[in-house]
Order: sequence, then C-alpha cells, then structure tokens
Amino acid sequence: MKILLLTGKLAEPIVHAAARKCPSRYKVDILVMPVDVAALATLESISSYLKHRIQPKDYDLIMVSGAVQGSMRKVEEAVGIKLVKGPKHAVDIPTLLSICDPAELSPDIPADILLGHKLRKSVKATLKKIETSIASKPHITIGETFVPVTPPPIRVMSEVTDAHLLTEEKLLSTIRKRIEDGADIISLGFQPGVANPEKVKHSVRLIKKEYDFPLAVDSVIPEEIIAGAKAGADMIMSLEAGNIKKVADKTQQTPAVVIPYDSEEQFFARTVKDKLRLLERNIKTALKHNIKKIIADPVLNPINFSGTTGTFQSLTAYHRFKRQWPEIPMLMGLCNVTELIDADSLGVNALLTMFAAEVGASIVLVAEKSPKAQGSTAETAIASQMAALACEKKTSPIDLGVDLLMLKNKRMIDMPLNTEGAEIVKVEDKTVKRSLDPAGFFTIAVNSEEKTIDVLYCGAKRKILLRGKTASSIYNEILRRRLLSTLSHAFYLGVELGKAEEALRTGKNYVQEEKLFEPRKPIRIDVTSEDS
Repeated sequence: MKILLLTGKLAEPIVHAAARKCPSRYKVDILVMPVDVAALATLESISSYLKHRIQPKDYDLIMVSGAVQGSMRKVEEAVGIKLVKGPKHAVDIPTLLSICDPAELSPDIPADILLGHKLRKSVKATLKKIETSIASKPHITIGETFVPVTPPPIRVMSEVTDAHLLTEEKLLSTIRKRIEDGADIISLGFQPGVANPEKVKHSVRLIKKEYDFPLAVDSVIPEEIIAGAKAGADMIMSLEAGNIKKVADKTQQTPAVVIPYDSEEQFFARTVKDKLRLLERNIKTALKHNIKKIIADPVLNPINFSGTTGTFQSLTAYHRFKRQWPEIPMLMGLCNVTELIDADSLGVNALLTMFAAEVGASIVLVAEKSPKAQGSTAETAIASQMAALACEKKTSPIDLGVDLLMLKNKRMIDMPLNTEGAEIVKVEDKTVKRSLDPAGFFTIAVNSEEKTIDVLYCGAKRKILLRGKTASSIYNEILRRRLLSTLSHAFYLGVELGKAEEALRTGKNYVQEEKLFEPRKPIRIDVTSEDS
C-alpha cells in the first residue's frame, strides 16, 4: 500500500523519523504543506494544495494529522483518494500502522481515539471471555463471586484495617470506595491480640445489610472467626494450628484461608521448608475437621537481606506449594512488601500482581493503611486485568490496552515551535519577591477527605472558602468574583491551583509554594576523598 503523510513545516523532522520506523509493507511518502502546523490548515487549503500536486493513481491513502479540524470526506471527494485522520502525534504513526489496517481508519475521528475505542472494546470482550470461562474450570465460590483454582483471573481482596475504630458511616463509605475502585472481595481487619466478637458481628451485619458483596473477616482469634461466620461473612481468615479445632464446627461451609502459623507454639514459618511443612500440616488438619473450601496463603514476607526469609523465598514457597497442591487456590498478601519499601505503590503492586499470576495465586490482598499505599485497590485491580490479558495472549504485560503508566510515558512527544525571527531570552531560575495584591490573598489546600481543592480567600471582600475539583473551575470563580487585581498574582494562583489539582489526582501531598514532584538522584560516592 502506498501512503502519503501530509504534515506541516514544524513537524516535518518528526514525521520523517516516524516514516523510517513504519512497517516495510507500506511505501510511505511525505508531503509538507506551506504552514507551520498542519492542524491549523483548513479543509479548503488542504484540498487546493493536494489537487495541484498529486493524481488519484499516485497513492492508495492519504493520512493527515488527527488534530486537523473537520471531516476529510470533502477533501477526499475533491482529490479522488481516500483520506483518513491519523494520530494526533506523529510519533505514534509507526505503532498505528503495525497494529491496524490504515484503510479502516476514519476521515472524521482521529486514529488514536478510534483505536482507543476499538482497543477498549476488544479488551472488555477478552476480559468477559475470561470471566465466563471460570464456571467451566475448577473454582470456589466466595459469596456470589467465582474464584478460579488457578488464574486468570486474579481476584482483588481489599482489607479495611482497624475496622473497630471506624464509625458506621466511615466504615460504609470506605467499603463503598473500595468497591468502586475495583475490589472483588472486602476484608475486615480488627485489633490484633484483643478479642472483640461483638464488634466483628456488628460490623459484618451492618455491611451485609448495606452491600450484597463478598465479605471476609481477617482474624486468628477463634471468637472473632466464629462471630464473623455466624453474622454472615463469606470468607474467614486466618486458620492456623491453634484455632482450627476451635472453629471447625462453625466454619465448615465457609471458604477459609489457611496460613503457616502455630499460635500455641508462637511459631510463624518464614523459610520455604517451614512454610510448606506447617502449611501442609494445617491444611490436613482443616480437611480432617471437614473444612472443605480451603485457600492457602504461604504468606509473602517483606524484602529481607539477612537470610532465607525474604520475598524471593516466599515466592518460591508459593511456587512449590502450587505444584504439590494444584487443586487448592492460593491467596497472596501484597501489603508486607508494599508497605515496607519506600517506592511508589503503583509499580510495586503491579509487579507483585504479575508474580502472583506466575506462581498461580488466585487472590491478592491489599490494604491502604499508610498514605503511600492509598490507591492500592485500584492499582491492583488494573494490574490483575493486565495479568489476565497477558495470560490470555501469552505475552509480556505490555501493549494490552490497559496500563498503569501514570507518572511516566512510553513515548516522548515533541511539540516543535516556530522560533524563526524570535528573540531568545535565557531566563534565570531565581526567586523574585512578589508584591501583595491589594485585593487580598489566597491559602490553598487539598481536602483528601472530600477529594476537593479548598481555597480560602481573605481580603477586601472578607473571607470566602471556594471548594472545587479542578483548577479551572476555581480560577473561573475567582475571576467572576473579582478576587484578584494583579497579573503577577493571577500567574501565581494559576501555578498553585494546577499543582493542587495534580496532587488531588495523584494522591501526593500538596503544600503551597513547595514542589509537587522532586526527581531523585543517587548519592555519589567518591572513595578517594574523606567525607566532610
């Protein structure tokens, strides 16, 4: 197929670079219009320019920038060659031509938007296919949710920690948020070492009355496990050597997570050998007492450099257990690793979920106890979908149509400027003291509870609290109310509101006049000099 790429002067080098990377099955030429930016060209100017330079037999298809306004149908009629809108950014042209037939592109809709819709539709169809296949393969049921013995898919269990400290309203709102974020199962955690069966019973009944959703109780205390099961919990955690016999007759029909722990001996297995030995013993005890719906959790330990008890060893235990007991589904708790590493949870949760898929864990458990772990439910839900798609396609988890690229991009997009004839001023990065605006001043904060940007105005019009979710909405209201009077103040406010909005979107702390993101650099070590 012979394709003509139509571009403007500024993007010409980028388009040439893209054309060189296009699949060899296409013969690609480039035509540069006498405009700086192709997106600013009118339909009439495009028609006129093409009619005088090409013939209908010259090309099978002409691709213009997806940023060009209007439909290409009239241009197509005038030129006699099929015209389509490509991606908005030329850097995406090689990828576009490698994954789709350009003849299927639209004269009206930019290719990246069109493909985005098609890809999302395809992804949903694949995920639905995976979901509907569970019933026909070995699985257990938690509430109304099918959990496969072996993934895909992986179910996400989101734990609400310290449930005993939350008000009813806060407990229900937290659970609603976790469900909205993609949790498949909700787990309740209570005070370690202190039995509070009435609180467990009340919490389970409260939630079950409000939500018809799979609910687990996470406790090793027999009284709490029994209370949870009696109140209607769909799953119990965690059965171990010291409590199995005490709870067995009340939990035989409830799916139960078994862990490598012996509370009577105060022994928590940490090495691969001990994990497998104690877990197998506890499972056999549970089966002997007619607990049939067993889920195994070899327990994922934190990263540890002091011996044979770290994350890698734990993953080895998961892998070996699955080979020995392929008929038992496994649960993997990610919290020990995510909470005990000073790295963004986004990448950590994604990688651990892929490891869970590789070793055959059907459920991953996350919590959002610390600020750095906030959002783990949604992150892991997306990662579980990525794992399912990658398993289905038997590929690495890349180019799936679903991703967790929030802070970085796969490709850099250059936006060239026409600097011809412009005076170039090198601006120094220095702080300039800004004079106060006589109209008043603003104090800005991010309200993490309400998920809003709060802006407090103090000045000639007394005090006004503006609350909104976007920088533009608040800024427009400030202008409407005439709450500022200097250009420098307007620039300052625009910068700060933009930072506040990004903080709200990403979960970062926002402190007025402080940087939102700070690139990290390694510490340089010079062994030839002494530290001062």
